[in-house]
Amino acid sequence: MLSTKLLSFSPSGEKLAHSGPDGILRIWNTTSGLLEHQFQPAEHLTATTSCIRYCSTRKRLQETAKKKPTNEGNCLIAMGTLAGTIHIYCPERRAVIATLEHSPSQAILDVYWSTKKNKTSVLFSLSTNNTIMEWHVNTKTSLRPMEVSGGSTFLVFSQKKICLANRSIEYLSKRVNGDDLKVIRTFTGHTSSVTQLVPLVSNDGHVKYFLSSAQDDTFVYAWDTQCETGDPAVSFMVKDVVQSMAVAELKDSTVTLAVTVRTGTLILFTQHLNGNRHSAAVKHTGKLRIVTDSTSKQTIPIVFSFFCNDSASSIIVVYGYSPVFKFERIAIADIAKHTQLVRSNPSAAVLNQKTALVKTLTPKVTRDATIKGLGCCNESTDSKLKRKFNDEDGVASLPMEERLNALALDKTTTQYGTEPPKANNLVHLLLQGLTSKDQRILHSVFDHGDEQTISNTVRRLPATAVVPLLKHLQILIMGKGHKNFATVRWVRSVLYYHMSHLSTLPDREELMQPFYSACVSRMSTLQQVTQLHARLDLMLTHVATRHQESKQTAVEPEAILIYREESSDEDDMLEATLGVSESEDNWDELSDIGEINGHTDEDSDMEVDQQISSVKRRMEEEDEEEQTEEENDEENSDCDLVICDDEGDSE
Repeated sequence: MLSTKLLSFSPSGEKLAHSGPDGILRIWNTTSGLLEHQFQPAEHLTATTSCIRYCSTRKRLQETAKKKPTNEGNCLIAMGTLAGTIHIYCPERRAVIATLEHSPSQAILDVYWSTKKNKTSVLFSLSTNNTIMEWHVNTKTSLRPMEVSGGSTFLVFSQKKICLANRSIEYLSKRVNGDDLKVIRTFTGHTSSVTQLVPLVSNDGHVKYFLSSAQDDTFVYAWDTQCETGDPAVSFMVKDVVQSMAVAELKDSTVTLAVTVRTGTLILFTQHLNGNRHSAAVKHTGKLRIVTDSTSKQTIPIVFSFFCNDSASSIIVVYGYSPVFKFERIAIADIAKHTQLVRSNPSAAVLNQKTALVKTLTPKVTRDATIKGLGCCNESTDSKLKRKFNDEDGVASLPMEERLNALALDKTTTQYGTEPPKANNLVHLLLQGLTSKDQRILHSVFDHGDEQTISNTVRRLPATAVVPLLKHLQILIMGKGHKNFATVRWVRSVLYYHMSHLSTLPDREELMQPFYSACVSRMSTLQQVTQLHARLDLMLTHVATRHQESKQTAVEPEAILIYREESSDEDDMLEATLGVSESEDNWDELSDIGEINGHTDEDSDMEVDQQISSVKRRMEEEDEEEQTEEENDEENSDCDLVICDDEGDSE
């Protein structure tokens, strides 16, 4: 679907300017139907054209007057770009004579020419930073930017009256003391973004009504600038999505409207505007359709139209496919309710030229033929694969295995022979899914997580498919539900292989902002998720350990008898005295302690021997004392017995 902002007729309708997606400006002659010339700005890669508008200047430009004189009917074209610049192009000189800077890195949404009372042309431009600027092209100067609430397109009635539209439509007026705009009236507008505003100019040059159409809308509304309610004065019912519209001059308050729809049909309306609001939608009075001369009656789409406002009340119809157009001049009276014209397809000649060079040749292969592939691999005569001979002359048709084997660059040899080549990229499938927007095909492609396959696919993509691929990846990244890790690999591969192309896009920041936001939102919760993961891992490990211990306890019963060897009294006393045992483990520790205190191993051994000997002497002394006490006790007991016996005898 062509954008109406990239198509513009000259004031007389003799020329048509069209800026294609390749950045080339094409100027067509509607009378002869020939393409006069093409122009490609030097900045077409970094400053893509977003809107164009024809203008008829009434005075010479100072820039062109010094080099080449121009007549009063000289036509200029204003070309707004996505980089915030406006190129003033002169078709006669085939060069850009002026470049205006509206707002750096802010796209120009729409441009509009207006004529002052002294017949000089003034250019207005609308940018995405919600400003409207007024340019004096002959001096390359501008007035102070006028702040607005935001819009997608606008219409200039005069130097002080401007109509701005996004979804609703605002009727604005300049303040007396300054360049600010104030809202006089607000209209209800459309449910979607407005794409086109067309004024209804009366015979005296006064504009009271204007028309509006919106994206994906099936109605065209006529608005009265003096209406206080904000409702449309007339509604034109199209019953299809509006693509573009054109209107003739008002004659006795009667408007003639031509609307082209998405299916390629032109619909004609005629309505008298008497100032009263019509509740019922106006139905069409004529319909024009252009078909091919084939039996299928295929429709050739009508993309644009223009009212000549001549004595015959004719209309110029533009039909065909970009960038090949054809023109037809038809009287309005000849368009009935169902008019059908049979014309040849303007793109058929181009298609025939391309297909005429394509011719398929089937080589004849005999028994003595030798097959050589792209990899310079010769087929041996004793090949295990057998050819299929179809006739008695020995003409053979190769089996599919040999055909694939001959075309293989990297051949894998196994014990069963040479395997056919393997497809390690999904370029054609991905391009088919992006073109048809088939979700099943795209899901089947993005489910592949192999890095080698992703790299081979992305690096073979053409530059025109990079932006649609990133937009679909945005949906996958920002959408709800389970996120496949392979999607991140696709995004990383696109940035790696196509960074040079992405850096030239003017809207690269808006294109990559969703990915950056997704990364920031996930990094903000990374620390909390990591802590939660560690705690859950610790808890699960603890539970698994306890479960293992319980299972081991159930398998291994407790011991019935436990034997513990009691230490001797002598060892206990040594441990109590020295504080350490004489085991091998503690002995090494004692040696280390000695070295730390400055003693050698020999000194430590001597000290230990002395301590042991002193302990033994002490123990011997204690034993002797105990024996002495026992002997004394025995003697005392013997004495007591003797005394007792003596006492008994005396008695």
